[in-house]
Amino acid sequence: MRSSTARLILIGLMLLAWCNTVVASDHAPANKVLTTPPENPDPSQHYLFYLHGRIVEGSDGSPVSPDYGPYEYFDIVGRFSQEGFVTISEIREEDADVPEYAEKVSDWIRQLLSADVPPSRITVVGASKGGVIASHVSHRLRNQEIRYVFLAGLFASLFEKADVRLFGKVLSIHDKNDKFTVSPELFFDGSPGITTSKSIVTETGLGHGLLYKAYPEWFDETVRWTGLETEAAEDSAVD
Repeated sequence: MRSSTARLILIGLMLLAWCNTVVASDHAPANKVLTTPPENPDPSQHYLFYLHGRIVEGSDGSPVSPDYGPYEYFDIVGRFSQEGFVTISEIREEDADVPEYAEKVSDWIRQLLSADVPPSRITVVGASKGGVIASHVSHRLRNQEIRYVFLAGLFASLFEKADVRLFGKVLSIHDKNDKFTVSPELFFDGSPGITTSKSIVTETGLGHGLLYKAYPEWFDETVRWTGLETEAAEDSAVD
């Protein structure tokens, strides 16, 4: 009984902290996490969509895998927000349909583009199933300037069965010990719409658990891929 009560209290505190972080506003504060894009986007900001793994679907945001431990969803999106991104993310419903959700995200990005947000300031980060969704987003939008980061999400089966091709600037990161067959080269070679590509294979020993936390092996590389740090450095040099 005490352990159950303690767990409920912990979940309550986490949700309270989440509510203090997540906002839905007309503008786009760079230190907040949004569940949808702002109505009046600021073209000078960098926008990052985070699409979580399957295990988070329909959960309280803190699911635990028997193989990889807790998936730190709240910490991941909070970290992106702290880096200065307008972070857009929500917990999908259980067994969310991939093409349907991909169209939802594509519509959100179209809203930003129609508001004159440069495509180079839009990044889509997809982890595992979130990466599958991100691949469908890329295929739909066919924009060669949007940036994508696939965290153990470019599966060989996706390329072979779904006939999905990528566009834009694509970074793939997965661990050498991942139990799934991740084959970014298939997509790189078969997607002429890709303008820039890079594949990073970590040797952390975490396998698919690499994406469960904001490990520097993928988080830092993702931040660099967005161009946010480069732009900040250039602005500093001008000042």
